[in-house]
Amino acid sequence: WAVIDFGILPLLFSVDASAVLTPTAVHPADGQKKNAFVTDGLITGGDRSITDVVIKDIRRGPNAGFERIVIELEGNLNGNPAPISRPPYYQVAVSPEERRLVVTIWGSPKLQFPPSRIHAAFKKSALVNNVELLPKIEDDLWTFVLNLREGKSVEVFELTNPARVIVDIHKNLSLCWNIAGVPL
Repeated sequence: WAVIDFGILPLLFSVDASAVLTPTAVHPADGQKKNAFVTDGLITGGDRSITDVVIKDIRRGPNAGFERIVIELEGNLNGNPAPISRPPYYQVAVSPEERRLVVTIWGSPKLQFPPSRIHAAFKKSALVNNVELLPKIEDDLWTFVLNLREGKSVEVFELTNPARVIVDIHKNLSLCWNIAGVPL
């Protein structure tokens, strides 16, 4: 255990060695759907040079055997919408023990959706128990959490025109293959 004093409030934390990511647990997101699934670890994608974005929407939709989460993005130039060729840098942490996905988007995102609509949409989900739209604490990134009812593997990829991050949550492992093409 360690205590760090930031002047106002001491922060108590512990480091869990089992929480350290190994290089094999970090996976790149694809630029299109490739049926490459991850059951645990970190998925990264996007363009680090994109530094001013708007998160326009987070929506979900049921599909045969999986649920699709779409994060719709657009660029921002002096307060006006601007096209971006791909999403800004992002990470999706897949935690099967905690049954959750933690999504973090960089690019100084501005949130442009009504949270109540997002919460209402996810109440209809068969795989997502709830969504936690966390407060924006840092200017250059924003995080939200998808707490899962079930879901065994995740595929993350990007689409363009408009820029979107797609998260497919699969519930049946017998229909899934991992990144190396091996059945899960």
